[in-house]
Amino acid sequence: MNTRFSKIKRNSLYVEIFEILKGAILSGRYRSGEALPSEIELSNQFGVSRNVVREAIRSLQSRGFIEIRRGAKGGVYVLDLNQSTICENLSDLIMTRKITMDHLAQARLYLEPEVSRLSAIHATSKDLQGIENVIKEYERTQDKEKIITLNTRFHLFVGRACGNPFYSILMEVIMSFTEQFVRTIKPTTHIIHHQGEHRAILEAIKQHNTNEAMEITIHHISHINNEMKKLEQRYLELNTSLSATCSF
Repeated sequence: MNTRFSKIKRNSLYVEIFEILKGAILSGRYRSGEALPSEIELSNQFGVSRNVVREAIRSLQSRGFIEIRRGAKGGVYVLDLNQSTICENLSDLIMTRKITMDHLAQARLYLEPEVSRLSAIHATSKDLQGIENVIKEYERTQDKEKIITLNTRFHLFVGRACGNPFYSILMEVIMSFTEQFVRTIKPTTHIIHHQGEHRAILEAIKQHNTNEAMEITIHHISHINNEMKKLEQRYLELNTSLSATCSF
């Protein structure tokens, strides 16, 4: 969609740009999966610096309206408005010790086997093809950053295939945090996923084998949870260090 914006005339700058872009998304001028104009294009259209545009984009990202993709096909893309500020707040709750990785582990262990069971019942051929494509791409790549993204995408696609929109939203919230958690731990010294486990889950879903889909998922999530709990202290230390460097 070729949409242009008017130059900003008042001094609200990034706040006003945030509101204009949010309005464009909510009104459907930019739909889920579509890319916003580039940072340079928005800067020219609004008549402001790129730093101002960047701040508005960050606000949209923190509110769950957009995601920033890296790489050759990178850019700013509109998200389904299924996610909420919970994605951002989950990290804050862990940092303030209101919840722990053990709490998150318990939630995943109850939620995801049920999601896999429902996907074995409700997944469409389009759902299955989408999951298959993610796994094939994962099996071909050696790029660690891309692997993190694909691992996240697998769980999101299974969540969307389960036929329960509320479960799908919960999966988006949990996986948004999980991806951020894994990306924070650098250099990565632990293997969070065992190769082949996603493929086994997909095969059970394809065969409509609800019990097997649940059992494999329980094993898979138990392993992930154990690894993430091992890394919890490292995550807290890295985030505390980052916060200290950003303090005024």
